[in-house]
Amino acid sequence: MSIAKFVTSQFDQYELEESYMSDNFVKSIEKQNLHLYSDRILLKAKESHKNKNSYDKPIFTRIQLWQFYFESKEKCNQAFDSLLKCFPNDCAEIEKGKNQSIKVTPSIWVFCDSEIYVARTSCEHVDEKWEAFKKDFAFTFAEENSKIIVTECGKLKWTTKEEIKNAP
Repeated sequence: MSIAKFVTSQFDQYELEESYMSDNFVKSIEKQNLHLYSDRILLKAKESHKNKNSYDKPIFTRIQLWQFYFESKEKCNQAFDSLLKCFPNDCAEIEKGKNQSIKVTPSIWVFCDSEIYVARTSCEHVDEKWEAFKKDFAFTFAEENSKIIVTECGKLKWTTKEEIKNAP
């Protein structure tokens, strides 16, 4: 499934945002130029929320999504390996399977045989809709053997589709 098709299932909570926020979050994948094509979309919540990270000011959650398609499992693995050497935001080196503290914003990364799917938001944009979104994202794109990284503000965790399914 494409991220373009997936976002249509999210239209009860979100709408497409016309302007796309450019940033370097997926730069380590893009600069390798191993993918055949990629897509990116920006969603904006229809309703605002407040939290301590937004200093209790109303904010509309924005979620950036990326999809990278590779012609082979080998090229996808090369992109995955480059990401391990330079994980966003500060190009931190991470170890496969090791949970760790790093400077990072909330995101979910799903690694399949020939695709990488990414969704990202900001710390102040996290609310209950983001938690539900992550589950939907994982259920839609992850295969049983997919590697999944979930990040929170300052934390990185490796997980599986099954663990996400059983999370409260």
